[in-house]
Amino acid sequence: MDKIIKNIFSLIVSLFLLTFLLLSTLFNTNSKDLGDGFIYNGDNRHILGPIDIPPNIITYNYDEHFITVKQKPQAYDNVIYDTMEYHYPQGRDTIYYWLIVKKEKKIFGPLNYNDFKKVINKYNLSIKLRLK
Repeated sequence: MDKIIKNIFSLIVSLFLLTFLLLSTLFNTNSKDLGDGFIYNGDNRHILGPIDIPPNIITYNYDEHFITVKQKPQAYDNVIYDTMEYHYPQGRDTIYYWLIVKKEKKIFGPLNYNDFKKVINKYNLSIKLRLK
């Protein structure tokens, strides 16, 4: 019974933090609406939405179909991402790339650059969206 109460409490705290973060993002002047429910938060350098990409985003680009991201992850996990698992196969001191297919709510990442190139070639992304 205690485990159920702990899980419920953890879920409530997570939802409260996520709600607070989303509301603060909406009123933040350093935020950018990327479409389809995705928001880039420039203060924390992360993307929130149906699929989140944790800090530290170095650069990103987007159009009506895709979001591409270049990221160097933080040295530790942020508490707001405790319900999501992000595995960085080459460690946290490496640059990673991400692709979000917005309409499908599909995410590829974190990827090394060679795997990122394969994915963007598969989706035939424009030159504008191809990060280096």
